[in-house]
Amino acid sequence: MQLKFEKPGKRKKIRITTPDKWFSKYIRIRDIVSGEHCMCVTCGKAIHWRYEAQCGHFATRGHPMTRFNKRNCNAQCVACNNYQKGHQAKHGFAIDRMYGPGTAQELIDLSEIRGQKEFSKLALKDLAREFRLAAQLLAKQKGIIL
Repeated sequence: MQLKFEKPGKRKKIRITTPDKWFSKYIRIRDIVSGEHCMCVTCGKAIHWRYEAQCGHFATRGHPMTRFNKRNCNAQCVACNNYQKGHQAKHGFAIDRMYGPGTAQELIDLSEIRGQKEFSKLALKDLAREFRLAAQLLAKQKGIIL
């Protein structure tokens, strides 16, 4: 009888891209205002949630403490999110309008907390599951096909 050993690097890894994908879908579906369209949080343009919208982060994804914070993220058009670097000032004003004065500063302060460098495998699985279920529920409520 011969034993088979897994080669290094061949194990299936959960990567941060999986929870990112579901979190992005959740945010874009959450922000739908009419039919299948969102409004860009910074310029107000109507954008299709699947084809034109992106999940814009006020404090960038490089900050683990705010990466999956629902108040930190909103639907944005490609022009604002990519080419205008998220229009951070406009995004901050919009966050304060939506969640109350000082929320943008709270997110900035939270993003500056150091210590958490990586998410554990279990945390990534939990985040992916949480946002997949939330996105599916919201899609069903809004009559959207994922």
